[in-house]
Formats: sequence, structure tokens, C-alpha cells
Amino acid sequence: MWGVVGQEADIWSHVVELAVRLKRIVVALIISTLVLSFIPVSVDPYIPAVNVLPKKLIEHAVPPTISFLGQTYEVRLAQFNPFGGFNVLFKSALMLGLLGASPVIIRETFAYIKPALYPHEERAIKKYSILAFILFAAGILLAYYVVIPIAFRFMFMTSIMVAGEEGLVAFADIEKLFTLAVQLILATGLLFEVPLVTYMLLAAGILEPGFFTGDRMKYAFIISLVIGAVISPDPSGLGMLVIAIPYYALFYIAVKLGIRSYKRRIEKTAREEFLEVEEPITAPGQGA
Repeated sequence: MWGVVGQEADIWSHVVELAVRLKRIVVALIISTLVLSFIPVSVDPYIPAVNVLPKKLIEHAVPPTISFLGQTYEVRLAQFNPFGGFNVLFKSALMLGLLGASPVIIRETFAYIKPALYPHEERAIKKYSILAFILFAAGILLAYYVVIPIAFRFMFMTSIMVAGEEGLVAFADIEKLFTLAVQLILATGLLFEVPLVTYMLLAAGILEPGFFTGDRMKYAFIISLVIGAVISPDPSGLGMLVIAIPYYALFYIAVKLGIRSYKRRIEKTAREEFLEVEEPITAPGQGA
């Protein structure tokens, strides 16, 4: 960070600037949480957005019935914790607040680190930020539309297999289901950022292409399966494959593109060094 032009700011100036920017982020988060939480989705009757988010997510994740071996079992939602409903609404409000305040969070964070960046680093951040958002959104959509329905259905089927009683009613804790669904969504979204980070490390030369040769890509596929199994609680393995296969495909493409960028950077550096060596020999006025 810099104070007067050409003079580096002291530590106290960094702390003061950080405190000011954190204050702006907190204020934006509070305002965004209050405004977006109470925006009416329905006026008559009044239904705030903070109620709709958990309701839609749980309805999407939890099937009303489960069919297994010719029998149909009913699934009902329950609240085992007296403060479970409040916790769900609080988490829902916080998610809406983070979503609404995200432009301010990104702007203030970038403004704080911008003076310490080289021009090429600043260009790289701007270049890859959109791609990072797209990958994060792709992971969220994959978790919401594919992973969560499969995982939750098999979780309830597991309970039915253990009980095995006709007419069984499976009860689901609202708070735990909502928390698990949000964790799955965020974990899958963050997981899809790893290929981009890998590409950037390769392109910058921090990682060398030799690290991803031989059997290591096979190990990467196994690791993808393990990550998919950890994120998805689906005991059938289908949820694991739904996460692991597209993730590994993205990772494989990122490695190939990163190696190509690495080689281009090396070739460019070699050409520049060659020209620097040849320049004194061919300079004007230095004839044989």
C-alpha cells in the first residue's frame, strides 16, 4: 500500500485502511441482509424472501415419498431443536446478505490489495475473476440439480432399508437438512475453483508440467473420486461419480492448458534473452 506518491505507507496506515474497508463491508452486509431478507415475495399474504429460500431448497432436496421394493414410504419434515427454525432463518438471511453485499466485498478487497499488485497481476485477477465466478456457479448448479436430490433420496432409502417396515414414516430434521444442503452446494462450488487455480499455478511457473506426468493424473482421478465421496453422502456411489467425473474433466483440461501456457512463457522468455544477447552485436555503428 502507498501513501504519498512514491512512498510506501507504514503498518499503521495499512491497519487504518483495512479497518475502514472492513467497516464498509460490514455495513453493506447488514444493510443487504435486512433489505433482501424482508423483500416481499408475496404481498397478500406477506411472505418475505428469507422464508422462501430454505423452503424452496428443502422442498427440492427432500422427496415427499420414497419407493423401495414395491413399497411407498412417506417422508415428513420435523423440528427437533426448539431453535431450529430460527437457526434456519438466520442462515438464510446471512446467505442473502452475502449475495447482495458481494459486489461491495469484492470491490473493497480488490481496492485494498491493488496498490501491492504488479500490472500483470492486476490484469490476471480481472481476467480470471469472471471465469472463477462461472466455475463456482457451475458447481452450485450441479450440486443443486443433481447431487442434492440423489444424495438425499439415498439417505432416506438407507433408513428404510434398516427399518424395513411397511407404512414407515421417515422424519427429517429441517435444520440439519438445510445445513447439509448448503454445505454440499458451497463445497461443490469451491471444488470447481481448483482447476482454475491449478491452471494459474502452471501458467505462472509455480508448478512444473512434470508434476502432472506419468501416473499422477491417475492418482488425480482417484483423488477426485475420494473428494466426490466425501462431499456427497450418497451411499450408492452415484453422487460421487456425478461430482468426480465433471470435476476431473475440468481438472484435466486445466492441466493441459496450463502446460501449454507454461511452454509458451518459457519460449517467450528464451526469445527475449536471445534478442538481448544479439542486440549489442547488431547495434548501429558497430561494423566489423
